[in-house]
Amino acid sequence: MGENFPIILKLQKASRTFTEAGEKIYVKKNEVIISPGEIINGFYYIQKGRVLCVDYSPRGNEKIEFILETGSIFLESNVLFDRPASVYFKAITDTQLVYITREKLLDMITNNLDVSLFIMESLTKKFYSSVAQLREVLFYDVECRVCNLFLAMAEKFGIEEEKAIKLDLKISQQFISNILGINRNTCIRMINKLKKLNYINQIHGYYYIVDFEGLKQYHAQKIVQL
Repeated sequence: MGENFPIILKLQKASRTFTEAGEKIYVKKNEVIISPGEIINGFYYIQKGRVLCVDYSPRGNEKIEFILETGSIFLESNVLFDRPASVYFKAITDTQLVYITREKLLDMITNNLDVSLFIMESLTKKFYSSVAQLREVLFYDVECRVCNLFLAMAEKFGIEEEKAIKLDLKISQQFISNILGINRNTCIRMINKLKKLNYINQIHGYYYIVDFEGLKQYHAQKIVQL
């Protein structure tokens, strides 16, 4: 499926500049940080935790746009282009943020090359991730997309155990369908198929990649068959 730019974003660690320049804010799990329509006067650096970028269709269907990890930033494009928020951002773990104002951001971009490069990296990865999601919807079937998501999560959240790779993130079938923007029943059918093929398993709410190489090869074969 070409170069992989997943919706799970974890950029290289920023220097201490962000932490020293901003105000530390603690948010609890499931707390909404930003809602659509809010005027944005600063952006956030995730010092520790995870944040979801979520949108809703006119019918109220949830679509998860990004999973932002420790070391990521968000709302930087809104600050730079003076745009109000268009989506929700909410914490999915207890999260430590650093809030940095527009004035401080512009000053850092002007005087700190590392910050400028970091901002460009963040914007570029989000752009390519959005393009990759669009290409998946246009050119690949649901089974390929489900396989690709599990492979991406194994790389980002995977903890190697004796006979499997554990995804260090509790996710539901609804969560997966919201990430991919697919019907929940279709999602369940695809997950059950991968379980029967012994590529994945689920124990106590955690998914395990039982056969990573097998899943990778199966995914590649499905792409060839398209």
